[in-house]
Amino acid sequence: MAYHLCISVQTKHETINIIEVSIMALLRYTRPNYRHLSKSFNELMDEFFEPINALTTNDLTPKVDIRENEQEFEFLLELPGVRKEDLQIELEQDVLYVSGERKVAEETKETNVHRMEQFYGSFHRSFHLPQGLDKENITAQCLDGILRLTIKKDEKAVKKQIEIQ
Repeated sequence: MAYHLCISVQTKHETINIIEVSIMALLRYTRPNYRHLSKSFNELMDEFFEPINALTTNDLTPKVDIRENEQEFEFLLELPGVRKEDLQIELEQDVLYVSGERKVAEETKETNVHRMEQFYGSFHRSFHLPQGLDKENITAQCLDGILRLTIKKDEKAVKKQIEIQ
């Protein structure tokens, strides 16, 4: 069903349509904007779950780069201010666990701190290791706030070029 607007002039002998247009052409249609509703809902959910997220996230969780070449896997974890004595590295089956603690410096405890933006406390990360690694020979080195874990690939898993005769 279409609605039309018709403006016409009637003379003695005939009716002349001056304007005949569809009503829908005169009305501007805009899609409903639900973006504001979606944004409000997301903000509500974020506020509701914020206490739970605060318990599950830790800004001290170290960032990690995982690299691989033909001979080894290498894990580089950022641990600024963490001493190697405060780190624990464990391997259980195919899972590598790295945990530790960043402690507040002793001189900080006896001074008036005006602002403390650095994070202190314990942290942990776990990594599921792929098959084909020599898990008996893992090396760990901590230097300049970077923990470097190196795991050699099992010699059977290293790709070998086979010569054609």
